[in-house]
Amino acid sequence: MTRTRPLTAFFPHFPPEHLPAGPSQLMIRADRQRQRAALARLDDRMLRDIGLTRAEADAEARRHD
Repeated sequence: MTRTRPLTAFFPHFPPEHLPAGPSQLMIRADRQRQRAALARLDDRMLRDIGLTRAEADAEARRHD
């Protein structure tokens, strides 16, 4: 059986200390995009339950910020 080296041999600090501790702008944007796609998939009844119209949901789904 071959023994493997522990990951600490390759990654002594994870996450790397030089990276910021909070979420990156890229991850924030990807999460927002995922949420907008989920909102676009809701049917009209579910949108009414959360107080939105189809037009508002469609407008939010098309946003790119």
